[in-house]
Amino acid sequence: MTVVAPAFEVLRDREQVETAHRELLQRELVPPDRRERGPLMEGIVTRVAPARASNLRPDSKKSWDVLRSIEAITARTGLDDPVLDMGSIGCAILPALHRLGYRRLAGIDLNAQIRHMPHQGEIDYRVGDMTSTEWPDAHFAAITTISVIEHGVGDDALLAEVSRLLRPGGIFCFSTDFWPEKIDTSDTPLFGLPWRIFSTPEIEALLESAGDHGLEPAGNLTGSIEATERPIHFADRDYTFLFGALVRAG
Repeated sequence: MTVVAPAFEVLRDREQVETAHRELLQRELVPPDRRERGPLMEGIVTRVAPARASNLRPDSKKSWDVLRSIEAITARTGLDDPVLDMGSIGCAILPALHRLGYRRLAGIDLNAQIRHMPHQGEIDYRVGDMTSTEWPDAHFAAITTISVIEHGVGDDALLAEVSRLLRPGGIFCFSTDFWPEKIDTSDTPLFGLPWRIFSTPEIEALLESAGDHGLEPAGNLTGSIEATERPIHFADRDYTFLFGALVRAG
C-alpha cells in the first residue's frame, strides 16, 4: 500500500501555492485565468448567471491543498473507486478527478448552487449536510474536504460520518486554516458561517477524536504541524494552511 508521508503538512510560502497552480493549469485540471473561458467555465456559465457562476469557480489560493489531495487519491485508488468531496461548491477536486478519468464521483454541499457545478449527470452532486448523508456504510475509497471544516462543522460529527462512509484502508484528505497559536476569529464570520483558524491544540484534539473513530494518520507526524511563516492574509488575519490525510483502520 502506498503511504502518504507525512500525514500532515503546513503550507510554507506562497511560492508553493503558485507552483501547484501552474501544475494544475499545465495538466488542464483547473480552468484558465478569469479573463479566459475554458470548457469548465463555459459549462457553468451556460447554466447560471455569470455573477453566480463566478462563485463556483475554483479559488487559486487552494491550489496547494487541491494538488496535494489529488496526489494522495491517485496514489491509493483506481479510476473505478468511488470518491466523495464534502463542501463541493467551487472546489476543483471533483472536476479535476473527472478530467483524470475517475468514473464514480460524488459531492455534497448545503448550498443549492451545487446543482450548477460542472459535469452534472456524471458527478453525483447532492444538496445536504455532510455530517449526515444517505450514502451506505463503507462506500467510498476516498473522501476530501478542502477548506471547509473551519466553517462551523462539528469535528466529532464529521469524523463519525467520514469513518462510516470510508472503506477500510480508505483515505480522508482535508485542509484547513491554521496557525500554531490561537487566533481569535469569533467576531468575523465568513460566508454567513463561523470561522475558526485551527491552532496546534485544536489539531491535536482533532487527531484524538479521529482515533476514537478508527481514523489514523496516513504517515509520519513528526514535525508536520510546525509553522514559521504566514503566507495567507485574509479578513485582517495572517495564517497558513494545513493539509491532513487520515486512513480508515481495518
